[in-house]
Amino acid sequence: MNTLSASASLPTRPGLTNLLRWQEPLVTRLRYRHSLPGMVANRMLNVELGLYLLAELLPLVPPQFLPDLLNGQGAAYRQRPIWSPRQHRALNQARTLLAPYRNPSVWFKALDKYATLPSDVRIFSLSVRGGWNSDVSSYVLRERLSLFQGVLA
Repeated sequence: MNTLSASASLPTRPGLTNLLRWQEPLVTRLRYRHSLPGMVANRMLNVELGLYLLAELLPLVPPQFLPDLLNGQGAAYRQRPIWSPRQHRALNQARTLLAPYRNPSVWFKALDKYATLPSDVRIFSLSVRGGWNSDVSSYVLRERLSLFQGVLA
């Protein structure tokens, strides 16, 4: 058997480019609408995807617990409610897309940078209460939530 034809039939794993593809064309609009430099818009959407995942799976847990959720560790993870198959799929998809945030120090730095973005850009509030940012329009909120729902489906 020809080794070239055997290797051609093997499935390939998506690269980093494919993992970031879910963010386009929203990233382009964010960069131009809010003058965000470089990869800031990409990182912002990654942080918001993590915050969205927390809101969906562990809504009463502070943002600092995302690494525990992604790693399947910690008290918040062990005391989680029973999740539906859809929620388990969302977690598994997020583990791939948000792999760098399994490291708590990377996540904490990302949260700190997210907090410095203008409030009209961020859909999440990082206050003690957390939740949605009231400075963002309902259109922007729906647009991003729809994106996050789709990518974690």
